[in-house]
Amino acid sequence: MNTEAHLAAGWILAHCTRRSDRRFRTIVTLAAVLPDIDALSYVFGVEAYGHIHHALGHNVFFSLLVSVLSMWLYPRARWKVFWFAQLAFYSHYFGDYFFTKFPLVFFWPASDAEFVYSYKIGLDHWINDLFSYMSFVAFIATGAIYGRTPIEMLSPELDRRIVNLFRRRPLSCHVCGGRANERCATCDEPCCIRHGKIGWRFVVRCSACAGRRVVEAAR
Repeated sequence: MNTEAHLAAGWILAHCTRRSDRRFRTIVTLAAVLPDIDALSYVFGVEAYGHIHHALGHNVFFSLLVSVLSMWLYPRARWKVFWFAQLAFYSHYFGDYFFTKFPLVFFWPASDAEFVYSYKIGLDHWINDLFSYMSFVAFIATGAIYGRTPIEMLSPELDRRIVNLFRRRPLSCHVCGGRANERCATCDEPCCIRHGKIGWRFVVRCSACAGRRVVEAAR
């Protein structure tokens, strides 16, 4: 499976619980993508890639390492994140098992035994293209339903700005009275696209507060 499909699988799985926060969602989503860390072996040449890819990051020991690390990163619900990280890892493992041509070395480095599905499917197969398209549909759906996309892992504020571009605007801008769905990070008043200024780290401030900060910085 392609990277975006693995990402979508982890992202969807991270929402299969009533209580989740940004850290939990990030850990579970990354657990579904991290097995492909062994693809970095390509920088050492095709031969190294052939030996390491689908071995170093696609084995039972790596899955346990990722889950134990997840427990350390999310101590408030250790066993919950452990099992979700396991599920995320195996969404990747079985996705690659059924939808790639590469053999998987599940017990590496204890064993070099390779496991490969008899009906080999390449990454260029139409079903992998379908998974890729469905991934972006899933990202849009979570944006519409939950008000967030995987971009929140990098920057919650940037993610909120992007999602709000497409969401309804039930508020009234305190400057012009126009429709708005953003609030100033300083005064908490609603502000529209025209009177909201995006600043450092994609934080929104109304024109009055943004201007005040510029004056204060100049002093």
